[in-house]
Amino acid sequence: MAHMHRSPSRIRLIALIFVGTLLSLDSTFADPAASPASTAGSTAASAPATQAQAQPATCSLGNQLQSLRLALRRGSPALQRYLRRQLRELAPAMPESELRAAFEHEHEPALIEELSAALAARMARLSQPQALRAPLVRAQSDRDPEARAAALRGLRGTASVEAMASLGVDYQELARDEAKVVRRAIVENLLAESAEVFHGHDRAVSEKAIAVALALRSGKAADPAQAAQLLSKISTESIGHAAVHELLSILSAPLSENPAELRAAVVTALGGVPASEAAAVREALLAHYRHDKDRDVRRAVLEALCHLFMAAAIPIVESLRSVDSSLGPEITAWQRALASGLQEWALVLREKQHILPSPPAPHSE
Repeated sequence: MAHMHRSPSRIRLIALIFVGTLLSLDSTFADPAASPASTAGSTAASAPATQAQAQPATCSLGNQLQSLRLALRRGSPALQRYLRRQLRELAPAMPESELRAAFEHEHEPALIEELSAALAARMARLSQPQALRAPLVRAQSDRDPEARAAALRGLRGTASVEAMASLGVDYQELARDEAKVVRRAIVENLLAESAEVFHGHDRAVSEKAIAVALALRSGKAADPAQAAQLLSKISTESIGHAAVHELLSILSAPLSENPAELRAAVVTALGGVPASEAAAVREALLAHYRHDKDRDVRRAVLEALCHLFMAAAIPIVESLRSVDSSLGPEITAWQRALASGLQEWALVLREKQHILPSPPAPHSE
């Protein structure tokens, strides 16, 4: 039997008709007045017009949202992914006022996030930062923290930092939200934007992440754990001197001002700074290794020095062996990994993990 070639548009139409059918069945079961006979008669009468009417009926925003709402409640993961992607793909062609009105009147966090993502897709595709105004207003003013977080999560994977700057909104201000779920959304947005959108190469995003982490260190919305999460994972390869200085200032503060988790994250961030900052960072890390007795912080210092100097770090970490004999195996593992001749940091890191898969057992100081 010959196989017919179906274009992506035809496949999409078939899927939409299928979802529309599910919704019709759902409505029929919910309405006891809809008898089998009347349903069958209606179906037979409308059959010739089904193909002509399916596209406009199912592609309206209202029907899109109804299908997505139903899929999110009891649809398969594949159907959910398809409808999410479809809404974002169609958003640039929809009237912004219609999308904005739907977003402003939605109360389910899951749908708030998807409509926010649709507005963000419109912003990205059409270079219209103003499309983000409604999500940002809601992120600042909605009484429900889940709604505020959902509005922000919709911006993930877009160039949100630049767009927000043009609208006079700053992640630093939003990070003062007292709801942990909102702060987590901000951290995840920044990490995704740096890694997925700019592949770690955008200075503005990295520096904004550092500024947000510093804002999370203190105040009513202090969240050292989220600050550490941000600093330990953000790329710092493109940051400027001022941002490096801010990170170094945390290490020079009294140890009691910052938990060990945050100090270790700052050290990790310093391990990826530009070569022009390496000399100053090296001296600060060596001094901190001797001053800070926390085991995880010292392990982070060893890793940061190896990241900064690669094979040239072999004698540097050797100079620290006498400071804490219990970390001797860690130093040896790094030296062996660096001596392997691997030129990429990711490969060196993997080799070190292969040599010493897990850290030595903690010890009391």
